[in-house]
Amino acid sequence: MSMIAAPEQLIVRTRADFDRLPDEGFWEVVDGRAILLPPPSLEHQIVSHRLTRVFDNQLEALKCGYVLVTLNVFIPMPLSSHDQARTRVPDLIVFRDEPHRYLEAGNPPELVIEILSTKRGNVEHTEKIDDYARAGIGEYWIVDPFNRTIEVYWLEEGEYSLVSTATTSPIRPRAFPISIDPSAIWA
Repeated sequence: MSMIAAPEQLIVRTRADFDRLPDEGFWEVVDGRAILLPPPSLEHQIVSHRLTRVFDNQLEALKCGYVLVTLNVFIPMPLSSHDQARTRVPDLIVFRDEPHRYLEAGNPPELVIEILSTKRGNVEHTEKIDDYARAGIGEYWIVDPFNRTIEVYWLEEGEYSLVSTATTSPIRPRAFPISIDPSAIWA
């Protein structure tokens, strides 16, 4: 029987270190530490499934993109940083072109979506928003199942600006000719 080391014991400084992480679970790398993410709650999974289905149906019909779940996004770090490897695992990732297994720095997806697991959403509004901006991801959504809202951020000059908070009005992702109805997610 194999045992997975505690996340605090796994130091990741390079892509090779990341590739040596155990295959079990989803891992983010922050400040050189590998963090094994907890499994999402049932409510989180339901919202993720509905949102994925809405995106997939429209993108497939128009042949204009792909949506995937829980895929690592590699975040570029400044050269002065001691921690050269940093990753995030968004809940949904939306690509215009054929996705690759790993998203390398410099080739970001058009949109990433985080679904809050707690009412506060501290990491999504602080660390993750900064990391996704550093990666050059043009659009970032924070889906709040507690308040049934979707915050839409657009990347402008290296920083995200909140452009809308949707509750019932359709959302049109900037890079795709589709419309997402929030009521389909909360149904």
